[in-house]
Amino acid sequence: MPGWKMKGFAAYGLILGLAVLNAGLQLACHKSNKPDDFTDPPSLSYASVLILPTAGQPFTSVAPEVSAYYVDNGVGSTETEGFTFSVTPPLPSGLALNPGTGIIAGTPGGVSAQAPYTIYANNVRHDGGGSTPFNVTLGVQAASPVTLDYQGTGAVSTAVGASMSLALPAAAVTGGTATGFGVSPALPAGLILSPSTGLVSGSPTAPSSATPYTLTVTTPVGCANATFWLVVSATQPVAPAGLAYAGSPFAATQGVLFTGPAPTFGNATTALVYTVSPELPTGLALDPNLGVISGTPAASSTQNSYTVTASNAGGISSVDVLLAVNP
Repeated sequence: MPGWKMKGFAAYGLILGLAVLNAGLQLACHKSNKPDDFTDPPSLSYASVLILPTAGQPFTSVAPEVSAYYVDNGVGSTETEGFTFSVTPPLPSGLALNPGTGIIAGTPGGVSAQAPYTIYANNVRHDGGGSTPFNVTLGVQAASPVTLDYQGTGAVSTAVGASMSLALPAAAVTGGTATGFGVSPALPAGLILSPSTGLVSGSPTAPSSATPYTLTVTTPVGCANATFWLVVSATQPVAPAGLAYAGSPFAATQGVLFTGPAPTFGNATTALVYTVSPELPTGLALDPNLGVISGTPAASSTQNSYTVTASNAGGISSVDVLLAVNP
């Protein structure tokens, strides 16, 4: 019966071919009607579920972790950007949720009791994304037991394309255990903040003038801030040399405004930032951009030596300055 077998095989082949064709048509129709399938809801989480900023103090929360899995023409991928964020009920006065980043920031105007808030991540870039809620508790304290010490690393100069790493000093956070870090304003392009350690690292891609950045640490018992200055030069600058202050030793007077001289150098140099160690007497401060010591001393103090350091991406120069505050 060879003829029958051949006809059977032909019929079987025709049926199989039609089945494959039908599956292909169904797949093609699926791709045509809905090329992107997203999970619903996306994934959303914040490192800190208890947020306690301090009244009258700048605050920046840890950035959230958010992602959504989707299929594009049969290929699966995870997306981590392009979401919008919202919160309910409204945050305390002075605080706001950034709808593009999900970061809570601002300066709260007054004390408020701890209350529940729901933050939503909304996937609006593609159909079928949906929204995800995340619950936090937020209250504004009159004072915080937490401190963040950035002394010694409060000013940094780097150059476009240069690798940098600005880590917190040892034992920088006291009074609480850090659950995350935030920074404001946004760092220059090419630099990132580690939300778990507070490390600023990367290679900047464009120059920027000396700018103060506020680093905020969040703990279960409160928050604290520290400010660092950062300047990015277009090219590698000449290292400073011969830093000096004419007139040292200096004598300020308690309760009287004091302004020291501008620093001088033994060479032509640019893109400088300044730091001082140990801390100056209460009421006096070193301008990290200009290198000038000024302010109104709150109390008298004997003459002490303070090391001022000028630095840029090329190197550093330091000098000891003698300063006393008379009664």
